[in-house]
Amino acid sequence: MWPFRTFFYFGVFWAACILSIANPIWGVVNYLMVYQMNPVDTWWGKPIAHFGIRYSLYAVGFTILGMLVGRRRVPKVRPWLSAWEIGLLTLLGIAAVNLTFDINQIEAAYDIHYRTGPSGYAFEKFWKMLVFVLILARLVVTRKNLHIVIWAIVGGSLYLGYDAYTANPDSFTHGRLEHIGGFDFATTSGFAAHLSAMLPLIGIAFLIARKWRWKAMAALAGGLTINAIIMCRTRSAFVGLIIGSLTAFLLAPRAKRYRIHALLIAGAAIAFTLTDSKFWDRMATMTSQEALAQDSAAELRFTIWKTSFQIVADHPYGIGLGNFPRAIGMYEWGLHKRSAHNTLILAFVELGIHGGLIFLSLVAGSLWFAIRSSRLAHLTDQPLETKLIAYGMLVSCVTYVTTGLGTERFMCESFWWVLVLPLCLYRMVLCETNAQREVPALVEQYAIGDDM
Repeated sequence: MWPFRTFFYFGVFWAACILSIANPIWGVVNYLMVYQMNPVDTWWGKPIAHFGIRYSLYAVGFTILGMLVGRRRVPKVRPWLSAWEIGLLTLLGIAAVNLTFDINQIEAAYDIHYRTGPSGYAFEKFWKMLVFVLILARLVVTRKNLHIVIWAIVGGSLYLGYDAYTANPDSFTHGRLEHIGGFDFATTSGFAAHLSAMLPLIGIAFLIARKWRWKAMAALAGGLTINAIIMCRTRSAFVGLIIGSLTAFLLAPRAKRYRIHALLIAGAAIAFTLTDSKFWDRMATMTSQEALAQDSAAELRFTIWKTSFQIVADHPYGIGLGNFPRAIGMYEWGLHKRSAHNTLILAFVELGIHGGLIFLSLVAGSLWFAIRSSRLAHLTDQPLETKLIAYGMLVSCVTYVTTGLGTERFMCESFWWVLVLPLCLYRMVLCETNAQREVPALVEQYAIGDDM
């Protein structure tokens, strides 16, 4: 007999697949929830594990089927392919070219021969990940669809936060929470980084909710998310939240400034009450040069980053996705199979200088979309709500990018969600502005000639 949760999930999943044929946005929600809940590695997912169902693949497949069958449900976007999306596809092209290119030269030089391994797997994950990102850029361009996705993120964060709150002792390693959620959350740093970036979106969901039951849901999700982040005791997430909070405080929209400031202060106070001395002992290592020198993990990261610069200098065209752990060990055997612990460095090492620069331009483009959407908000159907959503997306981007400087997020799907959502919002703004037909010249300029 299956547990109730198994029955419930299995039924809801297939219902969402069927609904996505009628309206593909439900396929997007289905995928978001599968990604965050990861049924394969849960106790309630084991009774159905023998079916061998690849839930994310089915969710995307039904979404694409819905986009083909129900084209009237797919919003029209202008331009059909933005400069940001072209940059994303260019990164994919670079990854394809580097799949077997430069890493072979390194292997030959060090007389080490790998013909199978992480590179092909990483490329496969990368292109599948980008397919969903492009789907988001096509579907989440109306206010209704944007609301649905934001609340799907809130729901997923609520689940992850509750899962962390009820985690058993086996989920902790050296006092830090591990093994919660999907594959991208396998490490405590990855889990904390994801939740840190979701917090601003949860906050915006709270602000734009019109009914108290939805506000209560967002508040509960926010509280459990903060608690889960603290349980991870991750320094990179802590720095990301500090920078993100400062950004949120300084750039708060004027109409809601005092309310947002009050919420930020209240959130910080609640977070402080949830911390313990061990949490602050770990965070304190960042303020002391002596403590950093004695911290083997921090010292190891500095060595990895220094060696990474040498790899980029020797192989400016990149070494291929997934090959960093192999290459770093060839330069410094003690670092064999170590990760980069830095998203930007990873992009430059694996995709080359040109790939790293394109990645930086995509990050800059996402920030630009959020800022530009905020400035055009007064021309939309709901100016204040649009401004708040743009503000939340900007803070989320800043938080995730900052956190990514201390951990790898390049191959994390939710990182790319956060980067593509400002493009979705910008397309929604252009659509609503065009519908009002108040400033056709302005709309024509930004819809066609000035994507980035």
